Amino acid sequence: MFTFTIENAEFLNDFYKLFKNYVRSMYGFTAQYLIEPTIMEEYKEQEKLTLILINKSIYQNIFNMTAQLDNNMIFSSLSCLENALYNIRLYKVLKTNRNNLYKYMTDEYFDLRRCEEIVDKNTDIKDKNEFSIKDFYKDMKRTNRFQNIKEILPAQINDGNLYMGLSNGKELSEDLQNKVRGYLISMYRALSAHNELFFNGGIDKDIEEIEGKIYRKFMDYIRLYA
Repeated sequence: MFTFTIENAEFLNDFYKLFKNYVRSMYGFTAQYLIEPTIMEEYKEQEKLTLILINKSIYQNIFNMTAQLDNNMIFSSLSCLENALYNIRLYKVLKTNRNNLYKYMTDEYFDLRRCEEIVDKNTDIKDKNEFSIKDFYKDMKRTNRFQNIKEILPAQINDGNLYMGLSNGKELSEDLQNKVRGYLISMYRALSAHNELFFNGGIDKDIEEIEGKIYRKFMDYIRLYA
């Protein structure tokens, strides 16, 4: 299992443990939500299946991300993260606009970026500094394509060894652990935004408790690293 050894390691390891529990719990909740007939009655069968599959892909990639991370296979883990983020973006435009859902199912030239522009144009964004899943995705894409070698190379060196294989050694360098810390927090924020598309208030007390725990931990993180 992946373990932080850098400053605030105990706190970060607790957050990572909570994050994995949050992922498992929210996948179960969202999967049940999407097959609930009274909630999804406005959607046709093919539309329901499309939303179920994309949601499943989001969580499958996050499960794979944590599995790869637990084996110190950082860059394959980040590829899973990139895929999860793409599908979170996709799910949002399909869920918030039925026309986008129809286009996605029928148009082989479906353009996610264009759909996002339309959704953003009709969304009141009060805080321009608000966390952007799209920007996070672009950052992950640059990382996974080695577009910034000055940033990538130091992360591959640990104790004088250059790791070019799947694993990055038995223990990650401090530089790479700090990158993982940032990616993990950003992934929580992206997943939290995705989960907000599913109404939960009063439906499942256990889920609300888990959401509350990880949110409080996230706020502690903000205070710690602000």
